[in-house]
Amino acid sequence: LSRLTTDEKLREAFSPFGQLLEAKVITDRVSGRSKGFGFVRYTTIEEASNAREGMNAKFLDGWVIFVDPAKPRQPRPPPPPPEQQSETGFRTNKTVGWCG
Repeated sequence: LSRLTTDEKLREAFSPFGQLLEAKVITDRVSGRSKGFGFVRYTTIEEASNAREGMNAKFLDGWVIFVDPAKPRQPRPPPPPPEQQSETGFRTNKTVGWCG
């Protein structure tokens, strides 16, 4: 999606294909700018299929958009354990190596 596309513009573009439950442009938490993609939810699968056929490879806000079904979110790996610090406050390096 274009960085200029808003939730309202996305809803307006996809509303002719059926009853929308949600139209959301995903934004960056820090900057508030669009990340360049969004999600549209319909009440039925048929409406969603019609929207995919009708909007795929079409122009929206000057950009060609591609409409694909959403994929399930992949689980994130657990965060690495925190590094341990010595009593002096320096981090210890666990790797051992030498030259020579």
